[in-house]
Amino acid sequence: MKIESREKRVAYAGMIVALMAVSAFMKIPLPTVPITFQPLVVMLVPMVFGVSVSFIGMFLYLLLGLIGLPIFAHGGGIAYVLNPTFGYLVGFVVSSVVIGYISDKAENIKGFISGGLLGLIIIYFLGVCYLFININYIQDKPMSMMTALKIGFFIPIWLDLVKLVVAAFIAGKLRKIIK
Repeated sequence: MKIESREKRVAYAGMIVALMAVSAFMKIPLPTVPITFQPLVVMLVPMVFGVSVSFIGMFLYLLLGLIGLPIFAHGGGIAYVLNPTFGYLVGFVVSSVVIGYISDKAENIKGFISGGLLGLIIIYFLGVCYLFININYIQDKPMSMMTALKIGFFIPIWLDLVKLVVAAFIAGKLRKIIK
């Protein structure tokens, strides 16, 4: 969906940052990788607003967290790049582009779900790889890739698949309202 007005794009990007910050604190605290509502927002926003606005919002969220605002699930600041879950945050930004692109082309529930699935693959690929590298080489604690997959993918994916279906249904309704 192309948003013509610069003012609307700025307002929507600000809203995305706020939604991401709030959803980071709506979590099930698990060791190492908490389950948050962020993937719901990461999937929903590009389905509704498209590539450019969602990328700007996600990038601003990442940037504001890295400059020190405590808007990530475990705080904020430049040192957050040393957090085992930082790869998921990068995945949020990258996946917003992919989900938005696919959703803009398809504009139906199948397109939303396929874009969201590809987005989840990106999030989990970057997240689990960074988790594995961080624990093994930054924190210098031995962790197998299977353990990283277990705590970083197999446990949270089921709830994220439910979030994907919810996001796809909500996106169809919101797009009609926003247009």
